[in-house]
Amino acid sequence: MTNRRPIRAASAAGVRARTSHSLAPSHLGEATAAATVAVMVGGVALLISGIGIVVMALTIGARYSGDPPPNVGSLAVLPAILGVLLLLLGGGLAAGGLGVLAASRRARLVTGVLAAVAAGLSAVGAVLAMINAPPDPVVAVALTVATLVFGVSALLFLRPRR
Repeated sequence: MTNRRPIRAASAAGVRARTSHSLAPSHLGEATAAATVAVMVGGVALLISGIGIVVMALTIGARYSGDPPPNVGSLAVLPAILGVLLLLLGGGLAAGGLGVLAASRRARLVTGVLAAVAAGLSAVGAVLAMINAPPDPVVAVALTVATLVFGVSALLFLRPRR
């Protein structure tokens, strides 16, 4: 046994600050960690959607049983380009989320900007889903939820650190 008394903290707040029972990394906090997971899941979903769009664009000529129309090659150009852009956005979001979790330099800024771009694109998609005839409310609601998730995530990533 020792005769030395234990050294205590000056206040109870000092003791509480050292112990954290959260699963979130200490450099992020609860809300930003949840936003990071949401952005990574959304990025993987965009990657999968981009692959599907590119494959659909490259196989558009096989959809015609007889003679394909003469401009079938030009029908595949726009979906292929948009699919590749969707692949890049999804890959950037997924990699940015990993960078934020790993506390890489400038990862919060880049991921926040990409999340803001994704929020803007999904907002435009929600509006387009409702103004084109016939309106599709299921797709519009899904895109509105994506807008909300990506928008809040962008705000959390781009806010100044405390």
